[in-house]
Amino acid sequence: MPSSSNKPLILITGANQGLGYATAKILADTGKYHVILGSRSVAKGEEAIAKLKSENADVDTSALTPVVLDVTDDASIEAARDLVKEKFGHLDILINSAGVNGQIPVRKPGLRENYQFVFDVNVFGVAVLTETFLPLLRASPYQDRRVVNVTTGLGQIGVALATDTIYNAASLPAPEYRSSKAALNMLTAVDASRLKPENITVVAVAPGHTKTQFTGNRGVKEPSQGAANIVRAAIEGKPEDLYGKLQAEELVEYGW
Repeated sequence: MPSSSNKPLILITGANQGLGYATAKILADTGKYHVILGSRSVAKGEEAIAKLKSENADVDTSALTPVVLDVTDDASIEAARDLVKEKFGHLDILINSAGVNGQIPVRKPGLRENYQFVFDVNVFGVAVLTETFLPLLRASPYQDRRVVNVTTGLGQIGVALATDTIYNAASLPAPEYRSSKAALNMLTAVDASRLKPENITVVAVAPGHTKTQFTGNRGVKEPSQGAANIVRAAIEGKPEDLYGKLQAEELVEYGW
């Protein structure tokens, strides 16, 4: 029988490092949520929980659950779904944080292979994982169910073509990464539209240029600052105000 939890259940992919971990920390430190930390191995999940405890002695480790989750492996996604279903019976909020940029820390040797690698994680992984966990979101009695997809302003065509920003494609090409996030933006828009009648909010969030392993520890923000945007997208605001918007420093039009 599924065990009950009096705290909203939030699953975060890629929760053992970078923005995923920083997001888990903010949520865990509030004491208001049960955080399910998705990572590619049991050891990584347990290390993340130990780190959360070492950084905050008051954190409730009984409200932290590790789950093995590789977004490129359908069997792993299904096993994670089955574990969450068996333990809790539902899911309230899903945060798709796992991602790669195709450059750091590893680039695949061939151009086609690198595109496939980036899209497999950033697009196909999100699509399959969301669809696989959708029955658990539908089973949730929570009044504010959400799917949060972590994107970037680099995925917006207007930013790529702009001449007044250092983040344009001339200064920062990253074609594999940019195009994968543009695809994720469309996936988010489609899911937002199709799930709106079910009162499941699907929102895109841009954490900004953040200092993590993902960026080679370069950026203008600390991980906690970038993660704050993700947390806001997950637990703050009214669903009707989030629809069709990109959650960044402030709500902006979700355009190309």
